[in-house]
Amino acid sequence: MIPPSSFYCGCVEGFYGRPWTTAQRKNLFALMRRLKLNTYMYAPKDDCKHRMYWREMYSVEEAEHLTGLIDAAKENNVDFVYALSPGLDVTFSSAKEVTCLKRKLEQVRQFGCEAFSLLFDDIDTDMCAADKEVFQTFAHAQVSVTNEVFQHLGQPKFLFCPTEYCATRAEPSVRKSEYLRTLGAKLLPDIKIMWTGPKVVSKTISVESILELTEVIKRKPVIWDNVHANDYDQQRIFLGPFKGRSSELHSYVSGILTNPNCEYEANYIALHTLATWSHCCDGDPDESKEEPSAGSPSDNPTITAEIKLETEGDIESVPPHRNYPNHGQYDPDLALKAAVTEWMEVIMTVLPGNEKRLLAPPLVTVPPTAPPIPSINTCMSITTPTTSSSKDMPSPGEGQLAEELLKNKEAFDTLAAVSAAAENFKPIPNPVNSLVSNAFAPGDPLEPMDCNGDFSSRKETVPSCVVPTKMSSNVSTTTTTVCKVSEVAMQIDETVEKESEGNHAQPENTSNSHSKTPEVEAMAETMTDTDTEMQSDGADADSQPEDVNIESAEPDSDIPDEDSDSDKRTKKLAATEKITVEDVLLLVELFYLPYEHGSRAVKMLEEIHWLKTNAHHICEAKLKSNPSDTAGEWADRAASFVDFSRQVHQVMMRLLNIPNRSLLYDLYPYMWDMEGVISTLASFVKWLDLGKVPRIGCCFMDYHPSWCSKGYKEAFMSGDLEPWVFRGGLTAEFQRMLPLNGAADLFSKKPYLVSSKVYTIRPFLPADEDAVYRVCLLTCADGGDGSGLYPDHPQLIGDRLAGTFLTFSREYCFVLCDRDDIVGYALAAFNAKNFNKQVQVAWLEEMKRKYPKPSETKKPTQAQKTILSFHEDPVPLTESLFSRFPSQLRLDVLPCVEDTGVVKNMLACVLSALKTSGSHGAFVEVSTANKGHTEFYNKLGFVDVSDSGGNPDEVAILGRII
Repeated sequence: MIPPSSFYCGCVEGFYGRPWTTAQRKNLFALMRRLKLNTYMYAPKDDCKHRMYWREMYSVEEAEHLTGLIDAAKENNVDFVYALSPGLDVTFSSAKEVTCLKRKLEQVRQFGCEAFSLLFDDIDTDMCAADKEVFQTFAHAQVSVTNEVFQHLGQPKFLFCPTEYCATRAEPSVRKSEYLRTLGAKLLPDIKIMWTGPKVVSKTISVESILELTEVIKRKPVIWDNVHANDYDQQRIFLGPFKGRSSELHSYVSGILTNPNCEYEANYIALHTLATWSHCCDGDPDESKEEPSAGSPSDNPTITAEIKLETEGDIESVPPHRNYPNHGQYDPDLALKAAVTEWMEVIMTVLPGNEKRLLAPPLVTVPPTAPPIPSINTCMSITTPTTSSSKDMPSPGEGQLAEELLKNKEAFDTLAAVSAAAENFKPIPNPVNSLVSNAFAPGDPLEPMDCNGDFSSRKETVPSCVVPTKMSSNVSTTTTTVCKVSEVAMQIDETVEKESEGNHAQPENTSNSHSKTPEVEAMAETMTDTDTEMQSDGADADSQPEDVNIESAEPDSDIPDEDSDSDKRTKKLAATEKITVEDVLLLVELFYLPYEHGSRAVKMLEEIHWLKTNAHHICEAKLKSNPSDTAGEWADRAASFVDFSRQVHQVMMRLLNIPNRSLLYDLYPYMWDMEGVISTLASFVKWLDLGKVPRIGCCFMDYHPSWCSKGYKEAFMSGDLEPWVFRGGLTAEFQRMLPLNGAADLFSKKPYLVSSKVYTIRPFLPADEDAVYRVCLLTCADGGDGSGLYPDHPQLIGDRLAGTFLTFSREYCFVLCDRDDIVGYALAAFNAKNFNKQVQVAWLEEMKRKYPKPSETKKPTQAQKTILSFHEDPVPLTESLFSRFPSQLRLDVLPCVEDTGVVKNMLACVLSALKTSGSHGAFVEVSTANKGHTEFYNKLGFVDVSDSGGNPDEVAILGRII
């Protein structure tokens, strides 16, 4: 067995993206000492003098920082391995280049560094003309330079990363690879070779695969482990335990270095469980001396590295670790709980200088010439986003490719081939200098990440508005600030699509939106007719929504309302309570491992799929007034999912209160995204509970493959494909549970700032009408709060813009709530053609009686102009429009909403409801004079579809395919 001192075990900072800061690295060394991890490799891909500008020597200031890091590592008994990546442009045959390489490493040795590494991963394998004249193969060139540098430095500890660093990159295979065989035969035996396993991100690494490699390279490899790396997917972070590596592996490798999450603070569990695994394997005789424990297995000489972990989750003997729940045994789940228990101490610690921090955006690499494949960003290999849009180039594992994957094995193999081809594309680095700049690149926009609504340190860009707790149609003119919808539009992030191209869980693809089989077309037509009859029959009964009792709105609903008293108490408590171990364990389940989601999270995925599939039972129960057993089960399971959403919300709120603010800033963007998606699904479940979905409607809710589709889960969990093939992780899986296709833009977003406000979206209730009317008044384009324009008619603007939807189509209306206040709404009519007929026949006549036609005047007031619109014949909409976009909607939100991403969530809710009912498109009417409103909808994915022959010049029609 390899003595512990000679076994490399620790961390490699080798990911693409923003490097860690000097302070974070020093904190890492202290943690490694406590966990008894002994090796750190400095290899940040986007640190300028590590890779892109490797020839440049360090300045005096940089030398001081690097020397400080090396000294800090030594103080904590950590070997500091300095790595250099010259492979992008080095000329191996140039004596000048080799001398430059030696001088650079010699300079670092003068700083006190005693271990080095050369990395030749992710580079072009074609040699230049000069090298071809000198070296037989690319491997011979690398070996020659590496051996010369190694000997020049006095043969120190030295690691080498090959270009073929995993089995899938070995040509044609590990056993037959001439490249690997040359390394084994020519590379000096004391130089260690790094290896990532069967794949770039390996689900498992078997002893058999390592034995095969060892035979070829003539030495035990050092594992560069990417199981916790997340630089290939902006929606994923990995908080699960170290697993999938047999403990017997310890005897057959020279070490394991984990290349973890880009977010430093998120790596405690990865490092802690790796340490536990390592101590299990090596026996760690010093562990029991420092922390003695009765009956410690570390005193038992029979516990050696030969003890195997044949399957994940099997229990085996290990030395005890502090807070390890089952002394003497190792299990990934128990190791996770032990790690979380100790992590709580870090979570609840206020670290010096981390009370506040600026948010720097992730590095964005410069796009090369667009390759004819989807963009891929891997742990050790990144191909940068292309200039093509996602709708033109869907990512593998999604959209059409995913459908083909589920159809036959041939398509599955094709997807694997595409994934393998993508790995060959190389990145164009976007370097920073993390030694002196705290990892912020020059020119990066810095946004404050303050909490609990304290945004005083940033320039106010969203105008505030005061919304009274009790809303009524009698508009108050108290301290309400002017609200413009255009100002809200300006806050909808324009950079989302740029940052997310090639990273969408659901790439836009509208080309198939209208392509349905005759059977589906017939079902859709039947559904439309049925819905039209239902709306027509209920029109008279619902014509006076203010007379409807709130209790009668949802008589059979067993799902508690989002704003119930108990829920309000939960929100209040969550805003002040400390985060618990159970909260952190749920957080871990939501962000587990590349090939595995947490068990509870998977159960909720299956629950929401079941709820969608069986939603028709609620409709049938309410129509027959005789609930079936399945309807009762549906209500119970729906309540369970809504409760799960509340728990996720609670974790979100408690996370905002943790003293370790740096950890909050690292986790918040991921949790914000996850919470938004799950809360949107909970809102959709509440809409399903209204009982508006007949059996045929369930057919429209599985439009594209998801976790519960045949073969999809198996393909994901098998480990046969790299994890970036399945974009977005669990967040994307929940997104795919909404019945939307080509709607990735409604989810691909990142928070602008940290805010304690978490908005809720729910179906409209009759009691909400006054509040909706007020929002409508506050967001009208006429300016002010509307009270000065409509002093005698406070309901006029609401009747003009929102009343028709609330009267004839309330089942497709949603409201956005900030605690007790309604601050936005999304109103829709499923059958726009029938809806407009109802408006003309019933609504306009009622409005003419309510608002008599004013006398003619040369300068009519705004109120008079609005009233006149009721007395004018409306321009009819065309049949062509109704055919392409059968639904109509209106959406408004107050600019006091800090988290403008919820606007997209609300739109996702209403579009999901329309899609479930069979609609394939929706349109809005906007005034051409109101550019702010047009811009607002443009940023929500609506485009101009006006029919010049049928629409007046002052009205524009904007449409969006569902």
